[in-house]
Amino acid sequence: MFKKINPSPSWLVYDSNKIMHEEIKDVTFPLTDQDKEIISKMISYVDVSYENKADKYNIRPGIGIAAIQLGYPKKIIYIHLDDKNGEHKYLLANPKITKESTAKMYIGSGEGCLSVKKDVPGLSIRKAIVWVKGIDLFTNKEIEVKAENLLSACFQHEVDHNNNNFYYDRINENDPFYVEDQWEKICLLYTSDAADDLLC
Repeated sequence: MFKKINPSPSWLVYDSNKIMHEEIKDVTFPLTDQDKEIISKMISYVDVSYENKADKYNIRPGIGIAAIQLGYPKKIIYIHLDDKNGEHKYLLANPKITKESTAKMYIGSGEGCLSVKKDVPGLSIRKAIVWVKGIDLFTNKEIEVKAENLLSACFQHEVDHNNNNFYYDRINENDPFYVEDQWEKICLLYTSDAADDLLC
């Protein structure tokens, strides 16, 4: 159903583009040909990043993407990443966070975004655990995912896009690096041919 396409940096739209701030609609079924084309691009972009081939296509690597980041205002997200719990791969339509923990966390190195050209210094404070429900577009069945650690942060980041929010909206404006002792610090695992490094 979905094709592999060589990714291009020209696919991305940025936070300055007005479409990123307009209403993002639910996906209806069956999927349209345009839906399938956009999803193919989303999968291709993130999978090339996952395979450490971003440099080959001159793209900025990413572990997740929302359809709106390709200028397509429908609620679709794709995530493909590794964390301490292994490999995670999710393609969801109409994802919703149905429950969240009271405990909080943050990525120690800060977050970035494919649709934000300049880095915004600070820490994006997120819930440590979230439950996400949506239509799994690989199986066309509704699923609910309990997400922790990096996967939780990534789900929250992508669902935020469907609500016209960016990672920097979760940074404390008065004290960008403010944290509390009980908040969990998450490290990112980067894999290369030379070594595996934890970066916080």
